Amino acid sequence: MRMELGLSQQQALKQIQTLSPQMYMSMEILCLNALDLEQRLAEELENNETLERAESASEAPQEDPETGELREPSSTGEPEAADGPEAEAEPADLDSFESRFEQWDNYSSEDPGPSRSPSSYRGEKDEKQEALSNTEGRPVSLQEHLEEQVHLLDDDEIRKAYVRYLERHPQPGDAAAKGAGPDLSADEIEQVRELCIAIIYNVDDRGYLLYSLDDIQASLETQSPRRLLVAALAVVQSLDPPGVGGHDLKECLLLQLERDPQDYPLEVRIIEDHLEDLGHNRLPKIARALNVSIEDVKEAVHNIASLDPLPGKVYGQERPRYVKPDVIVEEIDGRYEVRVESDYLPRLHISPHYRALYKESRRNPEVKKYLKKKIDSAEWLLSAIRQRQSTLQKISQEIVDIQTPFLDHGIKHLRPLKMADVAERLGVHVSTISRAISGKYIQTPRGIFDIKFFFTGGATKTDGNVEARGSVIQRIKDLIAAEDKRNPLSDIGIVEKLAESGIEISRRTVTKYREAEKIPSSRERRSY
Repeated sequence: MRMELGLSQQQALKQIQTLSPQMYMSMEILCLNALDLEQRLAEELENNETLERAESASEAPQEDPETGELREPSSTGEPEAADGPEAEAEPADLDSFESRFEQWDNYSSEDPGPSRSPSSYRGEKDEKQEALSNTEGRPVSLQEHLEEQVHLLDDDEIRKAYVRYLERHPQPGDAAAKGAGPDLSADEIEQVRELCIAIIYNVDDRGYLLYSLDDIQASLETQSPRRLLVAALAVVQSLDPPGVGGHDLKECLLLQLERDPQDYPLEVRIIEDHLEDLGHNRLPKIARALNVSIEDVKEAVHNIASLDPLPGKVYGQERPRYVKPDVIVEEIDGRYEVRVESDYLPRLHISPHYRALYKESRRNPEVKKYLKKKIDSAEWLLSAIRQRQSTLQKISQEIVDIQTPFLDHGIKHLRPLKMADVAERLGVHVSTISRAISGKYIQTPRGIFDIKFFFTGGATKTDGNVEARGSVIQRIKDLIAAEDKRNPLSDIGIVEKLAESGIEISRRTVTKYREAEKIPSSRERRSY
């Protein structure tokens, strides 16, 4: 059998689904929340010169009532005289562009946007400078706070901190214990300050020292006597906030008790030997082990509870995450009115200057191609924004209609809802619902919620109805809040109580909901 090699042509019929640039942009804009959309529009205004902000309706291009042509706001109303070749009839694509421009100008007039003082755009105010003046400064980190205190300490305060530390923690084998004493020379004081900085930057955001003194000493470029490193640790542990510089929770709590001039012998023993039992509320076990009454243990636990287990958390905290609701729900005359927030969006339109430039670009294909690309991009953006607002409005209205009982009466009346249910009602794909609500918030008379909050599963009741997960969790919280603290409800007991209300769920589900809400177990909730 002989095989011949060669080139041949074949035809095949194939169906391929592709996404146009308009569809890509539409999906991208739909996913953006209010803050991200505001930033995206600012970027588009900077990168696309054919897109500009219409600051008022009078500044948008107007249609001449006689000729039907669009003219600049500064125009006198009389069409400019055209001469030469430019007076020839415009191509069909220019007519199409003019028709689309008119549609977007009408849309821009319908959406007035936020009212702003014209002076803010005439150079009378430096907007960037004003924004910087009103911007919150970076929070001071724990390390910066500690380092600043070290620089403010005088020599005597450093010596006293070292003496107090040695009284509580004798250092066998150390030079101070062999006769050198806790006295520090001026040169040694300066070395201690430098070692304090090395220790401070080994303290984590909780306020705990991450490494032992041996590890820190080994990491130093210049080896220092251990007594000076101990002195530096003594200084750091004397700084504010109390408890900073401890290696773990136990040492952190003990450092805070040592700051108090009053003695706490029972509290110290509980922290040193029974911290795990305390965490599990095993107060009778602690009382038996220490041979004290349960009342004494309760008083000691009360004092320990006043201590801060994470002293460093008050410094360098992450800035709060600000939420700008995308949808506003207001109760008006007994009905819930839904509107998509758009005051933060600038009124955009396609620049009349570049429209005119596009008309005049027939003899320069490169300019015409460039302008068409930019104008198309601007048009797709405006279309995507309008579609986003419309889609979000429809979805939000559907959610509000379904969850009206929740808005009227609270969490116990939240209804189970799936994205597929809303998608079916609106005749769209479920992925559209998912994109539209992603990262977006809704402001209602009952507070601000992530829109996903309203999409929840539930538990089937004995009558066949389904109760939303959030409603079930609230019932569990109410049962725990009303329980006898001396005999708290176990998870099985909660299951039985819910069954009396017609809600059948398993003990494992109750445990999962309770742990998700960070509610302790019945043993840990028990009051003695």
